[in-house]
Amino acid sequence: MNLHEMAMQGPAGQGASAAAPGGKTPASAEQQAQFDMILGRARQLLGESAREWRAAMDIDPAGAAVRFGTATLRFLAMESEKAGQPVDPAVLLHAGVQFVKDVAGLANDAGLVPDDQLEPFLQRVMQESIAEYMRLDADAGLMPPTRGAAPRRPPPPGTGPQTAHGAHVALPQGGVQ
Repeated sequence: MNLHEMAMQGPAGQGASAAAPGGKTPASAEQQAQFDMILGRARQLLGESAREWRAAMDIDPAGAAVRFGTATLRFLAMESEKAGQPVDPAVLLHAGVQFVKDVAGLANDAGLVPDDQLEPFLQRVMQESIAEYMRLDADAGLMPPTRGAAPRRPPPPGTGPQTAHGAHVALPQGGVQ
């Protein structure tokens, strides 16, 4: 399922009787398990490529967070779908938000994003990540391009997340575990 389909579908499992105080629907056990798996694997991949992340973040913290974070979560979602376990759209969104917060915390701890710039950093990375996810889906032919946008060539098959310099980061073979 691509991001466009996810947005059109809306929250999964939403029912009037399931609403929690404040109008929020609590996550089901399955959604929580998906969230934990996706976020855990994203964090694992972040750790495995820490040097590439840091080098890219030193140059452009927000750009690196957008490119690598989006590619990582998209890769994990696509691998889950290939394995017959599509990720709930709400889960993917919540995992993405938490992953962006994780990256912002790392950038802040490293002195790359000062305390007073955390909120704008989070907003920028979230907005650009959603746009990048949609662009990647459009490039892959999973959704129609936006009006007025020039057609793009699909990315080469098997490409994974990239650093800010465009170097591909190796991801484990065999799908999401």
